Amino acid sequence: MRILLTRHGESEGNVRRVLYGRTDYPLTEKGRGQALSLGERLRGEGLCRCLSSPLSRAAETARLVTDKLGLAPELREGLAEQHMGELEDADFEDMLRRQPELIGGMLAHWSRVVPPGGESFEEMKGRIAPVLDEILASGEDTLIVAHNGSLSVALGLLLDWPDEVSEALIFEQGRWTEVSVREGLRPRLACFNR
Repeated sequence: MRILLTRHGESEGNVRRVLYGRTDYPLTEKGRGQALSLGERLRGEGLCRCLSSPLSRAAETARLVTDKLGLAPELREGLAEQHMGELEDADFEDMLRRQPELIGGMLAHWSRVVPPGGESFEEMKGRIAPVLDEILASGEDTLIVAHNGSLSVALGLLLDWPDEVSEALIFEQGRWTEVSVREGLRPRLACFNR
């Protein structure tokens, strides 16, 4: 089976350059275009289902992509982005000036640095793992539409990588990453940001 992971298209939060996870920013026109283009590129890939974060930027991306594939997205709370706690919806540049050690630490080691009042990396793993178990149990080629943080955690879980590897991953919008899963073999990374 194949598991394809894709990040939502550009959102208003990306344009505003704010720290956000659960703040529900919609897609921009560019983001909708990225989703439509991705749907075209994924035609013929033989996907059987699509699971998506319920946050609107991911859910709308999933809907636009799956409209091209003849599928309907299934929303899973476990795929939502990391909750940023007190930093939710804060201006990134302002926070970098005001709390350089905290923000720098989160950027460099987000698997170990928890946003104040927010969600830890371990908590994310705990809610994402059951979604991956569901996908693996189905044996169906599946598209996951989510967020950079949740996709980084998911990829690390699928490939059994150390948590620190997730800190270095950037899932580009409008592209997909593929994991190949074959019975009796360890999952393999087939492509990244294709």
